[in-house]
Amino acid sequence: MNYAYVWNSPDFDVATANGLTPDPAQPAADDTAVTGGITYLNPEGERKALSPDDITELCPPTEQGAIKRDRLVHERRVMYLRRRLQALPAFIRYRFSRQLEELNDQDPARAVKWLFGTFERHILRRIEAVNAQYLPQDPLPAILLPLREDFHLLPWANKKRLKRLAYKLANLMKSEFMREFDFQFVHRDNPEFSTIYSYGAVASKARHLNIPVPGWEAYCNESLEAKDALRAVARLQSEKWWSGKLKRAHDRWREHLMIATGYVSKHASPKCSDPCLKEWAAQKKANFEYLSAMELEDQETGERSPLLDKVMSSTANPKIARLELTTRAAGFQEIADEMGLVGMFYTLTAPSKYHAMHIASGKRNDKCRNADPRATQKYLCKVWARTRAAWKRRGIRTFGFRTAEPHHDSTPHWHLVLWFRPEDVKEATEVFRMHALKEDGNEPGADKYRFKAEREDKSRGRAIGYIVKYISKNIDGYGMDGEVDKETGNPIKEEARRVRAWASRWGIRQFQQIGGAPVTTWRELRRLGSRELVLHPEIEPVRAAADGASWQDYVQLQGGAFVERDQLKIRLHYSTTENSNDYGDTVSKIEGIYCPLAGSDAIIYTRTAQYKIVPKRKAPETKGVDLDFSGGNAAPWSSVNNCTRNPATGNDGPEHAGDKAAVRSEMTAPSDGGTVNFDALSRKEKREIAQRLSEDMRRRRKLRQSEKKEPPELSVREKQVSELLALRGIDASAVMIRSLLSGAAIASGDLIFTVEKGRLITSNRGISTVQKHQNKEQGKSLIERFNRIRNSK
Repeated sequence: MNYAYVWNSPDFDVATANGLTPDPAQPAADDTAVTGGITYLNPEGERKALSPDDITELCPPTEQGAIKRDRLVHERRVMYLRRRLQALPAFIRYRFSRQLEELNDQDPARAVKWLFGTFERHILRRIEAVNAQYLPQDPLPAILLPLREDFHLLPWANKKRLKRLAYKLANLMKSEFMREFDFQFVHRDNPEFSTIYSYGAVASKARHLNIPVPGWEAYCNESLEAKDALRAVARLQSEKWWSGKLKRAHDRWREHLMIATGYVSKHASPKCSDPCLKEWAAQKKANFEYLSAMELEDQETGERSPLLDKVMSSTANPKIARLELTTRAAGFQEIADEMGLVGMFYTLTAPSKYHAMHIASGKRNDKCRNADPRATQKYLCKVWARTRAAWKRRGIRTFGFRTAEPHHDSTPHWHLVLWFRPEDVKEATEVFRMHALKEDGNEPGADKYRFKAEREDKSRGRAIGYIVKYISKNIDGYGMDGEVDKETGNPIKEEARRVRAWASRWGIRQFQQIGGAPVTTWRELRRLGSRELVLHPEIEPVRAAADGASWQDYVQLQGGAFVERDQLKIRLHYSTTENSNDYGDTVSKIEGIYCPLAGSDAIIYTRTAQYKIVPKRKAPETKGVDLDFSGGNAAPWSSVNNCTRNPATGNDGPEHAGDKAAVRSEMTAPSDGGTVNFDALSRKEKREIAQRLSEDMRRRRKLRQSEKKEPPELSVREKQVSELLALRGIDASAVMIRSLLSGAAIASGDLIFTVEKGRLITSNRGISTVQKHQNKEQGKSLIERFNRIRNSK
């Protein structure tokens, strides 16, 4: 085929036509070469290749804007952590906020690193784990949903909030139980079934609040009776019962948070937090003031004695408690020497997961599982129960004492002094060690630190010295002047107060006797004193031993150190009273002692008088001070005189309300020209002076207000508010209306009025005194109602 031009031919070679010579042939490419990939030499000198697919898998292509998006997520996370830090309760937030500010001033990057590496990873994780133990369980029942926020804010709550929440819960449980009971009784016509079923409906809802519900275990075992169910419901409907439970949860929740966040340690506040110590000291002071202001009155003779003297002469006095424990320990030592027994010292410590801080260094323990001291104490009790059971199966008998004290991070541990027969010591120690290391026994240091056993060496000291040291150390530090705590380095006398505050906050029993005769019988026998009584021959020797403070003779006469409870010669005699409290419980009360060998006629009554706690009579007025302190104080609402009096009746109770309503005379200077020494007055007298001055100021203010001219005419908006209040039966003054429009809240009866956005808003105020009295009687009325329904059948 002819082409118009040569280069149109498909066989035309451009290189040849232009006189170009092609390059010589190149050698074939390496088999490992990959088209579009990369080749590389490994450290051994071998050539390797990566295909495009391999490269894509190892280094995925970055999406457009991914880096910017990740940076934005990181910044949002930083802001979230900062908000979480600022939202923490103030009592744990302060230290972390200050630390973050210092890091921010030095280097913002270090602050961000601390937020992610320390706050989020350790601190926030612990806080959330602690909160989960106290917050209500999700999902909440519908009737409890309005209270969800109140429970989430429980660590922030003050006394008023706790009291208000208790009132709401009591009313809620009461209405729910009555509604369910009425429904079931109409359809079933069975009061027992209706009561138990209604209790289950109420208790199942209350259990979501992470607060122990009375009677629930028996209900689940189908062994709950109707009367017991009513007693449990009476508690659930009691504002006082809920108030106590909420106060305990509030205090322990706050203390647990401080333990988890490092506020309780050898580097901060050892054994308990500073707020816990201050609250305990304040409570002790309030208790002392109450005891000082009250007396015991004999119901038959009318004789009175100071209540404080009675308390200070009992084991409630730390000094007497220490002396009694020392006497009992010395008695056990004498019995052991007489029987040829061997003394053993044991120390029992919980696994590392129960400790918030390391014992030696005081630094954070990352193995911690955020258990509170009560959970640790429960673990130690479980170990001890298993050990005792194993000893009993093997025929090993023992007696002695146990003390519980906290480490610097508030985790409890035990010290025990026990006496054994020489042939039982080795086996008893092996069994105890086995159960002590049964949980996490393979962790590092477990065999060295978790369980320690030491045999008594009489050349170095007796067992009595060991136990008395821990008794004094954990009560008042008597005889330990100049000594310091090994863990914290603080003086033991100061640490003793912290140990007692710790035990009070967590409800942990510090000292416990193991084996031997019961101490309660010993105390009842000592109440008889040296009275000239004709006692049974079996009772008189035991009474004489107790009266002579000879614990050794008392235990031996009761049957010996290894005596069983059903073999005791002298036992306690109880009397029972039905419906003896607000919840309808049958209460047992000690009345005396008796000897089973002497028959029923050998009952010795040790508590024959009936006493009533009454306020002290007023002392005569101080010479030279023209102040009217006449009149008595009414009994307080609780065991501590820290309650608010009823303004309608004044501080002297309802019987003096008429006198307090009259206008008091002006407080004048002493007639002899002397001055009042306020430093010498008691706190109670100072409060009465302050109250009189306050009432005088209010009276004068009212007098001045009555003398003022009539206020100007109300504006249109003020007239509208006045008309709205008038429709509710309230005759509001111009001052009240202007206060409302200015944003104030006005209380009238059980209602509180506010003005928001031009609207009059009405809300309920706290419970009234009359309603409180009605709620208090509600528990008793439940039992009466049940009995009426049952009798009608």
